[in-house]
Amino acid sequence: MSKRTKLILGFVPLVILFAVVFWFSSNDHTQSSAQSGRVVEFIKDHFLPSLNDMENQSDYGLVMGIFTTAVRKCAHFFIYSLMGAAAVGGFWFLKRKGLRYLSAVGTCCIYAVSDEIHQSFIPGRSCELRDVVIDTCGSALGAAVCIFIVWVLLLRKFAAASESGRENTHSTEEQP
Repeated sequence: MSKRTKLILGFVPLVILFAVVFWFSSNDHTQSSAQSGRVVEFIKDHFLPSLNDMENQSDYGLVMGIFTTAVRKCAHFFIYSLMGAAAVGGFWFLKRKGLRYLSAVGTCCIYAVSDEIHQSFIPGRSCELRDVVIDTCGSALGAAVCIFIVWVLLLRKFAAASESGRENTHSTEEQP
């Protein structure tokens, strides 16, 4: 496989995630709220059924409003953490590890800004600096976790290779 093909394939997961986020961001307020509402209802019904027993409706509304916001922000953080990891894969061709990380996070941050600007043109949606910060933090964590996992796997690979080399050395020394 050529270097150019590897380079292009390295960015495919990132581009797919960009498309998914763009699609979600293209939904108007009603569609977006309905999607979030289904997730919130599922979590509430399966993991927090005691919320259904709240007697004071104003307290219930307040709790559900906070809970819905938390779920939406966690979704931002999660999808951008995947995006950060995918971006590291795309920028893996860079030799300097720090540049891989900064390029991945920087690309995701720029996309987060463009996504929020895009949302400002969608009825009922708005451009939120808070979401850009959450998205960038998610991508920073995703990129860091990806790099850490690769580092651990490489350490294990080198340790296994080193151990295998020692075994071959010892086995040849023991033979008469």
